[in-house]
Amino acid sequence: MTETRPKLFSISLERGLLILAAFDQGEQTLGLTQLVERTGIEKTAAQRFLSTLVAMGYLLKDPITRRYSLTARMLHLGSSFLRGNPLIERATPYMLNCNKELGETVNLGVLDDEEIILVARIPSREVVSPNVGLGSSFPWHVSGLGQSIVAYLPDERRRALVSQVNFVRRASNTIMDAEALHARLDQIRSSGSVLVINENFDGDITVAAPVFDATGEVTAAVNIVVTPQRWSTDKAESLRPTVVVLASALSSHYPSRAR
Repeated sequence: MTETRPKLFSISLERGLLILAAFDQGEQTLGLTQLVERTGIEKTAAQRFLSTLVAMGYLLKDPITRRYSLTARMLHLGSSFLRGNPLIERATPYMLNCNKELGETVNLGVLDDEEIILVARIPSREVVSPNVGLGSSFPWHVSGLGQSIVAYLPDERRRALVSQVNFVRRASNTIMDAEALHARLDQIRSSGSVLVINENFDGDITVAAPVFDATGEVTAAVNIVVTPQRWSTDKAESLRPTVVVLASALSSHYPSRAR
């Protein structure tokens, strides 16, 4: 997405953040060459940014392998967001109660550009996916969370997001064209919830619903994650009223059209 940069935009800061963001692809350590390839930053400049981040304590450089890794100091930034977010504070007790009643994972996600980021997560004892945790992100269109949010965005924004989707099959039921995706979003607007099966990864079953702010604008989404070993499709369908009630409790204002 091409955006107009503000007059005071700092390219140097942008590049430093790009280096930190490069670690968000599942690998614990990265070498200089990998970082250059992932960020597009020229090698000499990348070395300067890396040296600065190491000196500030956000990156650690292994003296033997010369590879870089994130440090625990990165958690300071994330924890500040979590502590100061009123939605997460309000949502946590409801999510805990839902998790206690069902014994299943409950997630709260927000839309960030074209991705969903998990900002609150109460996991079940059963591991659904070892690679999913608090702060995980994935394309919005393969997630019940993302679909629930985009379904309630203004039409122009919704169309723009659908037009930018890279339709790559991630699982057996991944939606693979814009027409089918728009149809799914229309269904969500009609019913107020969505059941997603095997769209992000096989074995993924989620039931999701949107969360609204005080003005009635969609601001997040909540889902309940179950496994095919314990839940049939019909049984998972029965969770729709539960997730809608949960989303309503998390919302400052819940529009009547989303019932």
